[in-house]
Amino acid sequence: MMNHPDDVRHNNPYNLTGTLNGLRFYLKATGHTDGLNLLEKAVLKTSEDTDFSRQFVMTFKYGSTLAIRDLFSHFGDYWEKPRSSFPFYPHVDAVNAIDTAFHKVKLGLDLEAEAAEYNGLHNHNRDR
Repeated sequence: MMNHPDDVRHNNPYNLTGTLNGLRFYLKATGHTDGLNLLEKAVLKTSEDTDFSRQFVMTFKYGSTLAIRDLFSHFGDYWEKPRSSFPFYPHVDAVNAIDTAFHKVKLGLDLEAEAAEYNGLHNHNRDR
């Protein structure tokens, strides 16, 4: 479900290019390669499918968590059963990473500071 375009409380103030650059930066900086790969699949699909392209643009301008889940359902089932080995929910993890990054971009947060905080909490043992 999309927010009404006139309801600016929820609209993304950035253009699509700025939003995608912010998403890519945050996903890469936090090590969410699964989310980055899924985002790039979606970007590629926009050049092949005009209906998907319209949905993509609307999602990143007016969308919410539910709109993001719907957009990326073209690539996997958000409600899939867990796999028997890690990662247990690869599609869900990728979608959630994109959703988190999107909300940080949409709110105009300092992405470098947000990534540093995330890495300090979650990726501090990555290089060990």
